[in-house]
Amino acid sequence: KLITNWFRKSTWSGRYINFYSNHPLKYRINTIYNLIDHAFLLSDDCFKQENIKLVYDTLLNNCFPEHIIHRHIRKRINFLNNRDRNDTVDVNSTDPDKTHFISVPYVENTSQDLYRLLRNSGFNVIYKVTKKLNNLIRCGKDSLHNNDKTSVVYKLYCNDCNLSYIGQTKRHLRTRVKEHCNNIKLHESNHSVISKHRLESGHDFDWSKPHILHNEKYVSKREIACMFFIKRFKNLINLQKDTDSLNNIY
Repeated sequence: KLITNWFRKSTWSGRYINFYSNHPLKYRINTIYNLIDHAFLLSDDCFKQENIKLVYDTLLNNCFPEHIIHRHIRKRINFLNNRDRNDTVDVNSTDPDKTHFISVPYVENTSQDLYRLLRNSGFNVIYKVTKKLNNLIRCGKDSLHNNDKTSVVYKLYCNDCNLSYIGQTKRHLRTRVKEHCNNIKLHESNHSVISKHRLESGHDFDWSKPHILHNEKYVSKREIACMFFIKRFKNLINLQKDTDSLNNIY
C-alpha cells in the first residue's frame, strides 16, 4: 500500500496572510480552505489528524480567531467528505454568456459595495492590493534606462514640427525605436506613418529620447492604454483606425 503525507520544505515558515491584514475576508477564509485541502487531500488517513492540528496551530500563529478557525475547518472537512456525492457535472449544459472578470483595488468597506454592484451587472470581481512590500522595500538595483525598458506605451517626437507618434511594444523600447527608424528603407508599400511623414515633409524624429507614457505587462491593458493616449493627445500622426477598438466609455 502506498501511503502519502503532506510534504513541507525545510524552509517552510508557516507564515500566511495575517487575519488582521488589509485583505478581503474571503481571501483570508480561503487561506484556511487551502491549508485544509493540503492537509486532507495529500495525506493518508493516519496523518490527517496530525496535519489538521498543524493547520490549526499555524492559523493561530497568523492571528486567526479560534472561532473562525473551528467553524471553517469543520465546514471545509464536511465539504471534502461529501464532495463526491454532491458534485455532479452536466456535460450537456453550457453557459451561453462568457464570464467577465474585472480587477479592482481593495478598500475596506468601500470595495464590498462596489463588489455587489458589479456582480449584479454580470462581472466576476477580483480584488488586488495596491500597497505591497515591494512598494516600500527596494532591492537596490540600478534603474533601467528608458530604452532598455519593456512592455511600455511610448511617444516619439518630430524634431522639426509639433507632431508626434504614440505606440506600444512588449520588447525593449530600443528595439522598437530602431524598427521605426529603419522602416523608411523598406518598399513604399510597407512604410509606416512615421516613414511617410519623414518622406513627405523631410522631417526626422528624435530617436534618442522616446518618452514613456505608461508601463503595463499585460498586452490587452497596454493596447487600451495606447488607444487612450492616442485619444487624449493632439497633433499625432497616428491613423484613426488605431483607436477603433477603444470602448466609447473612454
